[in-house]
Amino acid sequence: MSHLCIHGHFYQPPRFDPWLDEVLPEASAAPFHNWNQRIDRESYAPLAYARRMDSQGYVFNIINCYEYISFNFGPTLLSWMERHSPDTYARILEGDRKSIQHFGHGNAMAQAYHHIIMPLSTDHDRNIEISWSIADFEHRYQRKPEGMWVGETAVCTDTLEALAAAGIKFTILAPRQAESVAPLDSDDWRRIDEGTLDTDQPYLIQLPSGNEISVFFYDGPLSQAVAFEKLLRDGGGFWHRLTSRKTTAMLSLATDGESYGHHFKFGEMALAYALEQALKDDSPLQLTNYASYLAENPPTMKVRIWEKSSWSCVHGVERWRDDCGCTDGGHPDWNQRWRRPLRRSLNLLKYYLDEHYRYKGPDYFKDPQQALLDYGQCLCSALTRDDFIARHQVKNLDESQKVNALKLLEMQRVGLASFASCAWFFDEVSRIEPLNALSYALRGLEMMQDLDGLDVEEQFLEVLEEAFSNDQRLGDGREVWRKLVKPRKIGPTQLAVVGISLGRDREFMSFPGMDFSVQKSDGQVELSYKWNKTGETSKATFTLKDNKNCVCPSVFSDEDRVMSLNMLDRRLRDYILRVLEKDAELQIWSVAAEHGARLEPFLICPFEEGQSVPLAGSGAAGPGIIQYFLSLNDAAEDFEKYWSEVIKYNPYIKQLLEQRVTKILDNLTDKDEPDWGRAANLASRSVRLGVFPDLFAVQNRLWESRNQIDHDILRQLFIRQG
Repeated sequence: MSHLCIHGHFYQPPRFDPWLDEVLPEASAAPFHNWNQRIDRESYAPLAYARRMDSQGYVFNIINCYEYISFNFGPTLLSWMERHSPDTYARILEGDRKSIQHFGHGNAMAQAYHHIIMPLSTDHDRNIEISWSIADFEHRYQRKPEGMWVGETAVCTDTLEALAAAGIKFTILAPRQAESVAPLDSDDWRRIDEGTLDTDQPYLIQLPSGNEISVFFYDGPLSQAVAFEKLLRDGGGFWHRLTSRKTTAMLSLATDGESYGHHFKFGEMALAYALEQALKDDSPLQLTNYASYLAENPPTMKVRIWEKSSWSCVHGVERWRDDCGCTDGGHPDWNQRWRRPLRRSLNLLKYYLDEHYRYKGPDYFKDPQQALLDYGQCLCSALTRDDFIARHQVKNLDESQKVNALKLLEMQRVGLASFASCAWFFDEVSRIEPLNALSYALRGLEMMQDLDGLDVEEQFLEVLEEAFSNDQRLGDGREVWRKLVKPRKIGPTQLAVVGISLGRDREFMSFPGMDFSVQKSDGQVELSYKWNKTGETSKATFTLKDNKNCVCPSVFSDEDRVMSLNMLDRRLRDYILRVLEKDAELQIWSVAAEHGARLEPFLICPFEEGQSVPLAGSGAAGPGIIQYFLSLNDAAEDFEKYWSEVIKYNPYIKQLLEQRVTKILDNLTDKDEPDWGRAANLASRSVRLGVFPDLFAVQNRLWESRNQIDHDILRQLFIRQG
């Protein structure tokens, strides 16, 4: 029997704002608020609830793909999902638990914490990334990780030594990363390449320290076909391709998780079909995961790797430090000479952050290095910060000392976050990914100065200014820093403007990184705020100017500086807009429904063939009128015929109604006692009108209790979509 292991690598850049520790709006992710939200809806969630559909388009099964595929999720992404996509997050954890029942070992692999390029990092940073990753994994999955994915599969001997020393048993590499192989009991090394390497088995790497680690090499052609050859457009074709590959032991694929649904719409359904076929008794391929296969089939061969190699750069790891020609972004005429000064500038800053930690750490910690390694337990909430301080403090620290101790650790965290691989992956220094990296650098500089460290911003910029943008209007890295990075800083004045702009109904605001409150009285603005990761609290008072959402901070006494809404960073303005827009939307729909009720007597009329589309309902009040009619228990005569014509000729109304009905359905079913009957009636009537709400979340909830639901309701809510 041959085995099949499909691995999904699930990663998003650490998009968190370094001050609020929340993902702010990203315009390029429209119509979603940010890219985490968009990829979650298009890929991560569909894989957790992958549909199997019959020939009529009705769902007859929902599969949690995480039960049957090997996978890794980045810790920073999982922390976002835990807050913002709890259903998908729960299915991921459930998938790992159930995979242990299926295979004897879990599907989940750990991932280096910030997805840094390990061969380009220091031993200090490498060990922290691994330690924090393991702590996060153990807290979430309630077991020790057996394997770990390293960013871009970029490895060197030092990286493998660090993994093995941490107890990691295996990792996954690209076939071109293998340099030579030999039998375990022989030194008869044979040079190989990605075309001659046998990927059907695990290999052992014997390290200079005497430690060992196993490695799996994925099937290159098939993995590439998933990514670039539209193999996921058809489940039958995908399965045929898998089974047509001659293998005697194990077929291993390593794939980008975004391939399933984001890059290829309905790709998760193709995967679900293949998994379903593999689960049949007569399948020629038996599903497994790497840990299970390794336990049953220990390596009989050993391998040497190419030092400083990766899966997404044919030049080794040059993509993350030089203009090697590997890029993505759609601008083949652009250069990436900015990569080297970007890395050099961040390396310079990290050197000073590390030195300041070594200098100040002994003031607070018995063993500063061990405290830093253990800080991952705080980041995943396995350990409270008070318990952490009690365990590591060099003496009984007072409150201000505890704040400084935690700020030192946070300074290290943001410094590490600036090295996430995505900052160098694409083609332009002013893209969102390098800007995120530089934002972490800005926060690191700020924290070091708060802790009486050196101000090295000018030295940092002397290197960064060599990073020239491909957009001549931006100029060099110094200008990118001035125009696009420095405005991202969030301090008391920015918080005051946010509070004023959101109005009196939101005097208190909470983010993962900070809580703050704003109160206005007699032309004064009183701000109170707390940094949640360090416990630091502070207050500030501002003068409200001209009552136009402008404040003059009295704390800056050297000049009369005014901060206003239009001076905020765009992402923060977009956040305010999103909040206010949501408030306005609820009010507008409520008023629109009232008008629908008032106009009802005038709108109930037959619609004869050949008549032109009536003007009523085709204007701005149309969505509210139709929403009102959809809420009625009984439709008036010719209701559907009449309003379907209105919707047919008004695509914008159709779009608004689909969004609105989706929210109503979510509200009807996201509760302890969902109103399935009303939801089914609303969904079926909407579809008959040509309005197709997003039933994804509703169907997922319904599936869990399908055995207790009336068959007609099931058919209406699992109705074929547009």
